[in-house]
Amino acid sequence: VRGKMAIGKIDCTRHKPLCNQFGVKGFPTLKYAVDGEIYDYPGGRDEKSILAFAEKMSAPAITVIQRLEEATRFSQHKTNEGIAFLASDKARESSKLYEIYKQVARRNQASAYFLWLDQQGMDSNDGKDTAYVSRVEAGVVEPKNWEMSELTVEALEAWVVDQNVPTLVTLGPDNFPRISKKGRPLLMGVVDIENEQLVKGIKAHIMDYILKTPQAEVEKYYYGIFDGKKWSKFLEQFKVESEDNPQYLILDMPGKRYWRNETYTKLGDFLKAVDDGSITAKTPDKSRYSDKPFGWLIELFMDYMPYSLGPVFILICLIVIMVTPDKEDFQPKIKPRVEASKKKETEGDDDGDEPAEEEEEEEKKATDAPSSSYTNKIEQPEPQRSTPEDEHEDISKESSSSSLNSPPKLPRETTVLFEESKIPMSQL
Repeated sequence: VRGKMAIGKIDCTRHKPLCNQFGVKGFPTLKYAVDGEIYDYPGGRDEKSILAFAEKMSAPAITVIQRLEEATRFSQHKTNEGIAFLASDKARESSKLYEIYKQVARRNQASAYFLWLDQQGMDSNDGKDTAYVSRVEAGVVEPKNWEMSELTVEALEAWVVDQNVPTLVTLGPDNFPRISKKGRPLLMGVVDIENEQLVKGIKAHIMDYILKTPQAEVEKYYYGIFDGKKWSKFLEQFKVESEDNPQYLILDMPGKRYWRNETYTKLGDFLKAVDDGSITAKTPDKSRYSDKPFGWLIELFMDYMPYSLGPVFILICLIVIMVTPDKEDFQPKIKPRVEASKKKETEGDDDGDEPAEEEEEEEKKATDAPSSSYTNKIEQPEPQRSTPEDEHEDISKESSSSSLNSPPKLPRETTVLFEESKIPMSQL
């Protein structure tokens, strides 16, 4: 899309006022800007759809054709849903209709297709006004014309937006949000899309009603086919049960109402019952999480997304702070063995010649503790050569110690070595 469309992103956690200004309520949200105006992105979220959107928006908003037959072929092969708008006038350059049509096409380029039939060089038809705007749909023989009672941008755009829906459309994530919010209630035949024979029969029945019913009655609704098996969770709020399909369902999304009765198999009878009040309007079931533990909390969380993420983040931070130990708990507490030995000797002197049980235990630990793998990593003191006098002195000390019935004491250097071997490897 380089050179065709500029792409940017906004972090709504840092720029909340800006996101609120443009009605961002969930993530990710895609919007596009045309001539300073911001619109909702109408296409799919996959790579192919986004690239097609870039191609479409970088092309001219109006495609000029020379023959009427080209409009039919264009609607069949070059549109997403088989709909194109066709306008024409004798003199394009001086036509007021063309100027209005061009503005509407530019503002709705992302969601609709616009054609202009060039009448230059065509034979005149006895001087009658040849300016018109029509809706051309693939598979529908008769085009639908706009009544140009008010030749303004607002009037033409309102008609284009209202008519930019197929006569009978297969509904899905890409088009359901757009069509359900256009203003008309949406009448859906709820079926299992995998059952091709059943889908074909429902489509034929709905089209038969559309073609045989007065236009004023038909234009009360938009008509679509909805996959009741794939989107069964969504339909639960309207009390739709899969075992009752196929059935008819009318949704008024702006008014938050719906009409449903699975006992009606003919569309004409169903709509007649809606008109005379036999089938009353109901509101969607908002307690759709009530059968789950803490369902009300889940519903509240979803309704206030993304702002409900704030308390969750704060709660996680508090939990982390509470379970994290203090800094001083990470510092090993080392008590020099030399000081401990001196203290024990002093306590032994105070208690008499009786050896203390604590001293025996610590001496035992000192003789058993260090492994060779630890001591090898500690620098050993250089051995000192002993003289005959030193050996005589050591023997005297040994015999003196034995007379007191106390275990022999290790040399001080060895005691310190064992104590130091308790230091964690990370501090070596």
